[in-house]
Amino acid sequence: MRGLSRGQLAVGSVLVLLAAPIAAEAVARVVAGWSGEPFAAVPVIAGTLGPAAIAGAAAVARGRPSPLVGWLAAGLAGAVLAATTGAPVTAVCVAAAVGWLAAHGLAWAAARAPVPRGRAAILWGVLAGVGVLQVGRMSAFMADPTLRWGALVPEGFATRHSCLSSYVHGAELARRGDANIYDDRYGNADSAAAPELPSVIDVGPLTMDTYEYPPAFLPLPRLMLAVSRDFMVIRALWFALTAAVFAACAVGLARWLGGETGRRAGLLTLLVALSPHLLMTAYFGNFQLAAMGLSALAMVWIWRGRTRSGAAILAFTVGAKIFPGILIIYLLTARRFAAVAWTAVFGAGYALLALAVFGSRPYLDFFNYHLPRLASGETFAFLAEEGSIPFNLAVFGLPFKLRALGWAGSEADAWALAARLSWVYTAVVVAIAAAAGLRARAAGSEAERARLGGLWFGLLALAALRSPFSPPAALIPVFWGLSLRAATVHGRRAVVGVVLLWVALHMIVPGPSTPAMAATMVTQALLYSTAIGLALARTGPRA
Repeated sequence: MRGLSRGQLAVGSVLVLLAAPIAAEAVARVVAGWSGEPFAAVPVIAGTLGPAAIAGAAAVARGRPSPLVGWLAAGLAGAVLAATTGAPVTAVCVAAAVGWLAAHGLAWAAARAPVPRGRAAILWGVLAGVGVLQVGRMSAFMADPTLRWGALVPEGFATRHSCLSSYVHGAELARRGDANIYDDRYGNADSAAAPELPSVIDVGPLTMDTYEYPPAFLPLPRLMLAVSRDFMVIRALWFALTAAVFAACAVGLARWLGGETGRRAGLLTLLVALSPHLLMTAYFGNFQLAAMGLSALAMVWIWRGRTRSGAAILAFTVGAKIFPGILIIYLLTARRFAAVAWTAVFGAGYALLALAVFGSRPYLDFFNYHLPRLASGETFAFLAEEGSIPFNLAVFGLPFKLRALGWAGSEADAWALAARLSWVYTAVVVAIAAAAGLRARAAGSEAERARLGGLWFGLLALAALRSPFSPPAALIPVFWGLSLRAATVHGRRAVVGVVLLWVALHMIVPGPSTPAMAATMVTQALLYSTAIGLALARTGPRA
């Protein structure tokens, strides 16, 4: 492809280096699962990064991409992989995937890549190097959880927890139709003990989590089971799907912003992606990350006039995670009635699909068993445990933090106060969403679109914090919204302010000590105030 600068080729090479190990591990796991060949995560990573790096270096040196170099490097890597692993079919498929990325994906990415300028190019280059190393080792761990050195935190809960296990287990239980998929006796966070009830899938060295989502979400993990019955195959495939959704949403948002703001937002996506809270969410396989990105992308499509497409996505995220429903309140008061109507239509369609596939049992258990326990917090009995208190950013968790700081109330008092606070908070968030919708403006300029995108992410953050248990994943939409706003920032003082806020929001201190709990509550207050600030931003003159 002609007309590409070396800067574009360098950024395109980084993007390929980031995408290649994720894609290759998913391909290798699926093919090995289907063919019965042995699987080795580390050789696959080495055989992936090598050709991508060679093709990228050659493209930058020559000033143009060379498909021949990419295919030759991938072919050589595939031959070595086949000889060292004894898995020829897997090696051929991995070589084909990496060859395409190195030969053609690089040029495609370079043609669309945002290019950093000036001193920012050095900082972005350092961040890109960290990203390639992090994604490479993370991909190995996601394909083989025994490789704990690839985990963000290579020990304890972070290496064995899997939200994805609950999705797949729930879908399999629902398919059988003879058990309550929300029964928490199927799950156990303690790796040293087996759950009270035997699981119907094998998750290997990982622990089984309890299914918590509405029935409308079940067709998606059921589709994964149609691909493979091997949970490790599903885990690698799900990780690749999550990464692809995140990248697509980030690109969609940046293109919507357009111009210089879109270029900056695209570059800042790497910083968002490397946030420890986002990485941990991806490690666990939690759908929350995808739901947040897809909800924002749905709003972009609705605002651009693609109402039905946006409503179809929004309806699925609402049916899966509930909290994106706050955007429906916003759409109502913003008088986007067609979008609300289509969201309801698609939502009913997804619900009927789940009913047709799984029958009525999941719905009966959801309304009669799970929702009452969710509202009371009973399904999250661990909220009162010392180790969980600092990591719960929800309003529901405040009384337990206050007890740790010396409040004399009993544990029963804390549970009662938590329930009352949550309903008060619900009313406040609905009011904020309604007010934001009433003040909705046409977003004509790049800066106005950035504020509008930040507004949607602010509402998503506030709604996610309504759950009785909101882990640090609730920070993801705040970081994403801040990155959109930061793309419009000019001046050293404003940049320093954004950086300090970004760093401060990461300060969640584990531990039961009074100073640690106080520091975490300060971060929590900063989180809420930032989300409210994003949600109530003005976006321009009324249309």
